[in-house]
Amino acid sequence: MRPHEGLGLKAPLDPEPVKKWAEEGFAVVGARIGGETDVNAALSTAIAALEDADFVENKGSYAVLVYDPSALPAILAGSGSMPRIVAVVSHGAAMFSDDLPMLVHVPSRIVHDAGRDPPLNCRVHEYDVDSPYFVVPSSGPKAYSPPNAALAHSRTLAFLRNQLNGPYFDLEAIWDEHTHYEFIDRSVEKTMLTMVDEPYVNHVPTMTGGVGREQLSQFYRDHFIFSNPEDADLLVVSRTVGADRVVDEFIYSCTHNRVIDWLLPGVPATGRKIQLAMMAVVNIRGDRLYHEHIWWDQASALQQVGFLPECVPTPQGQLRLPVAGYRSAEMLVDETAGEANFMLGPEWGVSKAKGKGDDESAANGGAAHTKRNGHEEGAEKV
Repeated sequence: MRPHEGLGLKAPLDPEPVKKWAEEGFAVVGARIGGETDVNAALSTAIAALEDADFVENKGSYAVLVYDPSALPAILAGSGSMPRIVAVVSHGAAMFSDDLPMLVHVPSRIVHDAGRDPPLNCRVHEYDVDSPYFVVPSSGPKAYSPPNAALAHSRTLAFLRNQLNGPYFDLEAIWDEHTHYEFIDRSVEKTMLTMVDEPYVNHVPTMTGGVGREQLSQFYRDHFIFSNPEDADLLVVSRTVGADRVVDEFIYSCTHNRVIDWLLPGVPATGRKIQLAMMAVVNIRGDRLYHEHIWWDQASALQQVGFLPECVPTPQGQLRLPVAGYRSAEMLVDETAGEANFMLGPEWGVSKAKGKGDDESAANGGAAHTKRNGHEEGAEKV
């Protein structure tokens, strides 16, 4: 049981370092080093185990990741006589090696090694945290910092791949396979097979998704894969690929002919067309997805299905809500398809003069009868 659970809190989903790095595709040996530990012997034993393992592909070059600051001096001293150690990653202590490439993650309050600047072979990242154990989930809720731990992990991953020549994975293909099973095959089982043991999905505007395999499987089955209309479509506008992330800008379009639980929970079907600019931030661990953060403008979604008025009353007068609706999606696809800054015009904002029909327009979602590219203004109906 992790310390979080002992305090009545939910335990972090993130696994401990040995499992996490194994999920990234590395061969890993974990070692606990205490005050009586012979560091040279421990390192030699770990290297021998990796050398003897049939599943280790790139033998002869290894990195040491240090999670206990008190162990770093002995590890740096011992690694000097071990040529198979080619890199060191330190968490919580800012001691440097003049020979080995190093990556150092430390709280910003920690003074660097003897106050000296890091040598050219060492890169230091500072974090606004108090504990040197901020990357270790089992260190407890006061020490463990999920966002900083995730950032340190991504930086370490890029460093290790460079030093150890891999492993590398086709992140685009992994993500494309996942969405194929979601939207084309519509298979819960195949979708979940593309993910790590304990993944999570967060649709940020509606907080729908799932944390952990059991909850996420149920969500995909009951509220996502079969909740999408038959004509649901994804159009990728741009893609950025990092060490462990794929970030997509895309257009989600469909006909709102059913309740779409994850997008518009509880909103009855209207038969209207939806075009939404969305962004997916996808964390991939090894050859499996770890998590998805999906973003969109919920106001534009509600406006397009007619449940968000164009104008609302305020003490100052009628306020025309600054919501772009389908126009956001059109301009994301083609920058010439929209007019920049159109909301800065005089017809937007608060209007003190109430025109005839304003109350009726607001009550009906601001529905107008001027059509543009097949969309009704306000109601956004196709």
